[in-house]
Amino acid sequence: MAMICVVAVSNKAVLRLNLILSCVLALAILGSGLYWLDILLAISLGTHLWQTFTANNWTRIVFSVCAALMFVLLFTAHLLLATPAYLIVFSVLILVTAELFSGVEVADDIAAIATLPAFEEQTQAPLNDLPDRVQLKRVYLHWRNETSASASLVIIRLEGFERVNQHLGRDFGDVLLAQSARRIKQPLQHDNVLSLKDVADDSDKLAHLGGLNFAFICLLHEQQHLHEQLIEQIRNVTLKPFNVANCTIEVKVRASYVDCDTPDTSFDNLISCAYLALDSNPQQDVIAYQSQMMVAQREQQTRLQELAELNFSDQFELYFQPIIRNQDGRIEFLELLLRWQHPKQGILAAHRFIEDIHVAGLAYPVAAYVIERAAELAMALRMENIAYPLSFNLFGPEMFHEEFIELVERLIAEHGLQPGDLIIECPLDIFMDLDEQGKAMVARLNSIGIKVCVDGLGDSPVWLAKLSTLHVEYIKVAPSLTADFSHQGHIRSLISGMVDMHNKNNAKVICEGVETEEQLKFVKTLNAFAAQGYYFSYPLSSVGMVSWIKQWQITQR
Repeated sequence: MAMICVVAVSNKAVLRLNLILSCVLALAILGSGLYWLDILLAISLGTHLWQTFTANNWTRIVFSVCAALMFVLLFTAHLLLATPAYLIVFSVLILVTAELFSGVEVADDIAAIATLPAFEEQTQAPLNDLPDRVQLKRVYLHWRNETSASASLVIIRLEGFERVNQHLGRDFGDVLLAQSARRIKQPLQHDNVLSLKDVADDSDKLAHLGGLNFAFICLLHEQQHLHEQLIEQIRNVTLKPFNVANCTIEVKVRASYVDCDTPDTSFDNLISCAYLALDSNPQQDVIAYQSQMMVAQREQQTRLQELAELNFSDQFELYFQPIIRNQDGRIEFLELLLRWQHPKQGILAAHRFIEDIHVAGLAYPVAAYVIERAAELAMALRMENIAYPLSFNLFGPEMFHEEFIELVERLIAEHGLQPGDLIIECPLDIFMDLDEQGKAMVARLNSIGIKVCVDGLGDSPVWLAKLSTLHVEYIKVAPSLTADFSHQGHIRSLISGMVDMHNKNNAKVICEGVETEEQLKFVKTLNAFAAQGYYFSYPLSSVGMVSWIKQWQITQR
C-alpha cells in the first residue's frame, strides 16, 4: 500500500521509477534474504540520493540521507552482529515517508500555482481594460475637431521591472504592472483630464501604449500647469513601495509632456515628440518636449551616418594644450584634444560628437587611433630631445579592456617610448564605479609606465569618501569650481579641502578653465599643482606642436 501511495504522489518520473525498484528489492529481501539483493538495494539508494540532490528538493535530500545512513548502520549490524537482514527494509520505508511529505509539498505548490491565473486575471483586469493607443488617437482627433483649447499630451514610463521579471518571473511583473496602473489612475479623476470612453463611463482616462508606457491628455484651459501637478501626484503615489509575492518593490516613474498646440499637431507626431523627450534625457524624471530636441536628433542621425563612412586620418586631428605648473611656470605635460574637421560644420570639439561615437560602436577604433597618433607624437618629441609627456582622453571603459592594454604595450614597444611619456585622461564617473577587474587594469597600466589622470572633478556628483581612494597621478578640477570669483569665500574652503586631501595622497591637482590672471592667482592660493586654460594657450593643431614648444621655451628663459 505504501508503494502504491508513493507512485501516486511522486511527480518526478525518474525518481518514481527508482523508488519502485527500491520497493521491489525490499520485498525480495523480505522474501528470500539473498545477499546480492542487499548490494542492489545499496546501489538503488545511492542513485536515489544523487537524484534528490539534482532535483534540489531539501525535504527529499534530508530523508534520502537518513535512509542511506540507516541502510549503512543496519547492513553493518547484519554483517558484524548477525542481526536479521529484513531490518534493512526500514531504510526503504524512510524513502516512502520522504515521498509522502514531498508529495504534499508538491500538491500545495500545484494548488498555489493553480490559483495564480485567477489572481492574475483579477489583478490585470484594470490593465486589460485600459484604452489602447488606437482609442486614445480616436478620442484625441474627435476632441481636436470640436475645440481648439490648449492641452498637453503626457506619457508616463515605468522603470525597474527588469529585476522583477528576472528574480520573480514575468507573471509577477504583470501583477506589479497592473497595480502600478491602478495607482496612476487615481490622480487622473479630474474634470480636465480627457475621458477616453463614453460619457456614461468617464472613469477611464489613462491609455496603455504598450509595454511600460501609459498616456493621458490634460486640458489646460483652466489651469495652465495642471499636467505638471498631475505628474507630481502620479510620481508620489507610485513611489510608495509595492508588496508583490511577499517582496517589497520600488518602481521608478519618468514622464514627458508635449504641448498639443505645436505646429504639427498630428497625434502620431505628438507621441513621437513625447517619446523623444524621454529618450533624449534619460537622467531626468520629468521632461518637457522642446523643438530643438527634434533638431538635435536629426543632426545626430546625420552625424552617425557620416561617422559610419568616416576616414579617421582624413577628418580627425589632434590639437594640444599645455598644463603649466604653478610653482615655476614650466610645462608639466601637453594634453591632446580630439577634433573633427567636419566638412559642413567646421572644427568640432570632442564633446560635440563623442556620444555619437559610442552610439555608432566606434569607441574602441577611435581610442586606438588616438593612442597611435599620441605615440607617434611622443616619439617625434623624443627625436627633438623634448621631454614633455603627452596625455590623451578616453571617454568610456575602453581602457579596461584586455585588447586595449595589449595595444598600448605594443605601441610603446614599437615607438621606443619610456615610462611616463604617455598619460591617459578619463572622466571621474568611470572611477567611481570601478570593480576589482577595473582596478587591476589601472594597476597594469601603471606597471607599463602609463600614468592616469582623472578629469572632471566638480562636473557631476561624486561620493567624497571614494575620492580619497583614487590612486592616480593627476586629478583635474573642473572650471565650474574656479570660475565664479564673486563667491570665492563660499567655495574656497571646499576646493582647498579637496586639494589638500589629494596632495596628501600624492596626487597632483590641476585646475582647468583658467582664463585670466585673477583666476590664476586664485588657483595658486588653493595650493594646486598646475593650471590649464586659455590664459596660457588656446588649443592648437599638433602639426605645429614642436615649433610652439621651442618658442615657449625661449620665452620662459
